[in-house]
Amino acid sequence: MTKIEATGLVPAPPEAVFAFLSALENHWTLAGRWIEVVGLAPDAQGGRVRIHGPLGLRRTVTTRVQATDPARCIRGTATLGPTCAEVSWTLSPRDAGATDVRLTAVVLRAGPLDRVLLALGGARWMRWLFTATLARLPASLDPQAPAPTAQALSSSRA
Repeated sequence: MTKIEATGLVPAPPEAVFAFLSALENHWTLAGRWIEVVGLAPDAQGGRVRIHGPLGLRRTVTTRVQATDPARCIRGTATLGPTCAEVSWTLSPRDAGATDVRLTAVVLRAGPLDRVLLALGGARWMRWLFTATLARLPASLDPQAPAPTAQALSSSRA
C-alpha cells in the first residue's frame, strides 16, 4: 500500500471547511489546472475526473463519497481500472477558529502501470498536488484571502 498525504492550516472553523468540501465539485476546483471534471454523478456524490500529470500523462478516475462525519471527515474512493485508493479529508479544530486539514490517499491496490508510475515519482507528484490543493483552500473559503504564490506552490514540491 502507498500512502500519500499533505496537511495544511485553514483560517476558518471546521464547519465552514466541511460545508465547502461537502460540495464535491469544490474539491476539483481546488486542484487547479491539474484536474478536469468529466462528469458529476446525478446524486453529486461522485463523478469522473481527468488528472493531467507531468509529461502529458492523463488518467481518468471515478470518484465516490463513501462516508461523511460532519465537520470532521469526508471519505471516499478513487478508482482507475484495477487501481483503487481510499481518499479522505480529515478536519481538526485549532485555536482561534482555524482548522488543520489532512488530505490522504491510501492506494489499496494498483494495476501494473500505476505501480510503475507511483514508483517513478507519481507518489511524490501526487503529494505535491495535494499540498497545492490545500494551499488553495483558504482563498476558496474567503475570496478576500490572498491566493498562494507560484513560489509557495513550487517550494512545496520538495
